Order: sequence, then C-alpha cells, then structure tokens
Amino acid sequence: MTARPVCFWEINARDGNKLAEFYRVTFGWQMDYDEAADFHTVHSMSEDGKGIAGGIFTGKGRLPPHRALYVRVTSVEDAVDRARDAGARILLETFDGPGGYPLAFFEDLEGHVVGVVGEEVPEDEPEE
Repeated sequence: MTARPVCFWEINARDGNKLAEFYRVTFGWQMDYDEAADFHTVHSMSEDGKGIAGGIFTGKGRLPPHRALYVRVTSVEDAVDRARDAGARILLETFDGPGGYPLAFFEDLEGHVVGVVGEEVPEDEPEE
C-alpha cells in the first residue's frame, strides 16, 4: 500500500469565531470566512508554500469538538472499511463534502478524529 499524505487539518470548535481570532493573533494566519458554512479557511502555509492549510468551524452537532487530520485516499469507502476492520469507530460514513469531494470521519483506537478525503470528485451520473 502506498503511504497517503496528510492534506488538511481542522479544528471543530465550540466558538469558531473566537478560536479563529486566537490563531490569527497568535500565528498571524490569514483566514477566509464562509458565513453560510460557519467555516474559516486557514492559510497556515508559509510564503514559500511550506505547511498545510486548514480550517476552523463549529460542527453544528454532527461531530464532537475535535482536532482532525485529513488524509487523501484513492477510495474513501476502502479506507473506511480498513479503518473499521482495524478497530476504528466510524463517526460519519462517506458523504459529499465541499466541492463534491467524498469525505468520511472515524475515531482511531485512542479516540482521535481522522478525516479521509477522496482524490477526485466523482463524475455525475450520465442522464438517460
């Protein structure tokens, strides 16, 4: 199996606006806020492109407050099956995330939240 890269991080906060401001002040991270999604896209990369971008949001009750790494995978369903077989607790089965990318969430053996995101947006089914 090819090692899969970490491609994003996020913090699901109780107060996303307050926490986003904390990280802006502390690290100088610039942020874009999507009010409809209540999501702060965090530009946590250096000027030379090093680092990983992330996000801060309030999970609206779908997930508990957490910190998560997102891992890019070729098949979200296969990754969820492997995690389940290895003892993970599945939090959210595969769903269409932002931009149509498939996403799923699970807790590892110690309760850390991991998101898996598909490499490609699935093509729409052809209309008949």
